[in-house]
Amino acid sequence: MAVDGLRTPGAHAVHLPWVRWARGRVADIPDLDLLLARLEGPAKPAELLPVPDVRMPDLETELRGAPPAEAAVIRRCHEVLIAPHWKRITTVLEADIATRAATLADRGVEAVFGDLHPEVTWEDGELVLHRKPDHRVDLAEHGLVLSPTVFGWPKAWVEIDPVGQGVVRYPARGIGALWEDRSTPHELAALIGRTRARLLTLLEAPRTTTDLATALEVTAGAVSQHIAVLRAARLVTTRREGRHVLHMRTTRADALMN
Repeated sequence: MAVDGLRTPGAHAVHLPWVRWARGRVADIPDLDLLLARLEGPAKPAELLPVPDVRMPDLETELRGAPPAEAAVIRRCHEVLIAPHWKRITTVLEADIATRAATLADRGVEAVFGDLHPEVTWEDGELVLHRKPDHRVDLAEHGLVLSPTVFGWPKAWVEIDPVGQGVVRYPARGIGALWEDRSTPHELAALIGRTRARLLTLLEAPRTTTDLATALEVTAGAVSQHIAVLRAARLVTTRREGRHVLHMRTTRADALMN
């Protein structure tokens, strides 16, 4: 889908900063035209967009069903165009998954689908994607996977496998800030200290203590101490999501950042 953004950048305006960066690097990807040709038109090849069977599948898992020639091009595309930004991309995806899971636990499936995409609604126990032509599918036997995307913006779409799971691909929350400058405001650093200011900057999306420690190059214990101070000041909240403990900025912190 990222490559599709290079082909039609006007349809993916939120990614224009990345498009400008990537255009100077596409010469390093032999046979890119082979992949672009396969992505022509609204329907995308199923073997290039498999239904994910784990939370964050790795690239080789995703390429299991792809033809060898196209798989080689995709690997090179990932290396040249995606890998340099992979951390910020996965941060957005993980934050979206955590937010949807919390919404499901707190408010139920209707709230999850109600906030997924303008074209997606939950009506009388049915998931409705407002597209033409009308088509009704019963997925009771196979289930449905929700798959957040970054480069699929601004569209949402459904893929149905007659003998397997269906998937709804939708734009992840937070894409609008994906390519923004993440430097720490000097005024904030002067007010609360550079490390805590950097920590708040990193918490534009929910993160674990380990993630923050790695990004800040400090110990997990040091992060926990800073989090405790920021939580006491009502700038950070913490919640458990499965096996993970996620820290998030509060609206009070957002106002301070701005």
